Amino acid sequence: MKRYIFLTIFCLVALLAVEAATYSGTLPVLHIQTENNAPIVSKDDYINATYYLDAMGQEGILSVGSAAAPLAMEIKGRGNYTWKGFDKKPYRIKLADKQPLLGMTKSKHFALLAHADDSKGFMRNAIGFELARLIGMTWTPMAQPVEVVLNGDYIGLYFLTETIRVDKDRVNIVEQEDEETDATKITGGWLVEIDNYDTDPHITITEGGDVYTMWVTYKTPEVLSPQQEAYLTQQITMLDKMIYGDKNSDELWQYLDMDALAKFYIVQELMDNYESFHGSCYLYKEIGANEKWHFGPVWDFGS
Repeated sequence: MKRYIFLTIFCLVALLAVEAATYSGTLPVLHIQTENNAPIVSKDDYINATYYLDAMGQEGILSVGSAAAPLAMEIKGRGNYTWKGFDKKPYRIKLADKQPLLGMTKSKHFALLAHADDSKGFMRNAIGFELARLIGMTWTPMAQPVEVVLNGDYIGLYFLTETIRVDKDRVNIVEQEDEETDATKITGGWLVEIDNYDTDPHITITEGGDVYTMWVTYKTPEVLSPQQEAYLTQQITMLDKMIYGDKNSDELWQYLDMDALAKFYIVQELMDNYESFHGSCYLYKEIGANEKWHFGPVWDFGS
């Protein structure tokens, strides 16, 4: 009997030791539980979940929720190549209520970046974002390392990252309404991305005098009226023609924030990011006929 009790206690201790060893103990841990243990199989549709963040005693980090009282959230997949090509998946999360996770500005919207596609991805993104802040770009996403437990399974090291979106604490411009038709209101509130993929909502132009196809995904607004689509197409086509046009003309300066572009370019060059101007390349424009297009924020230094 004594031997049985001893073996039982030994096994329990061993199990607890194995569970504790699943994460380092030196980083915060984000616990996520999907409703009915549902797998996350879509990057289009959120599923319901709960979460809590255990600060693990890290200085300056606050725990949010608890195992006994988790908080509501939604979660879905994100990315293109990173979503399809690897077992370790990236995710987009939407909290039920704004929270200052890991010391970041309160928000509902974050990404969990896996960096499975690049053995140095954790380092590259952190350095690229920091360079963008040091050079004075208007806004750069914050990102903090966190270990993740999903439905009871430890899934590794992630970076909890602020997503790029129109918001007073992120890309601080007027948010243009979907399917707007008023000519004065479609001049701004644009957040777009020069993209590698033609699967997301986008316009298509031919770059460099009908040489290359360029896809420009629109993030805000999300659904375009014919007037919005025509305006965005005209604007991007105009910028492209000026870039490939007369090198002695200063007309481009009237439509493009060249200081922001110079900062953006220097960061991309220092990071040797060969994907910088044809993928994950964001631009935004405030409302107003005389407002300029701005390159940024920076995103994804995995290449």
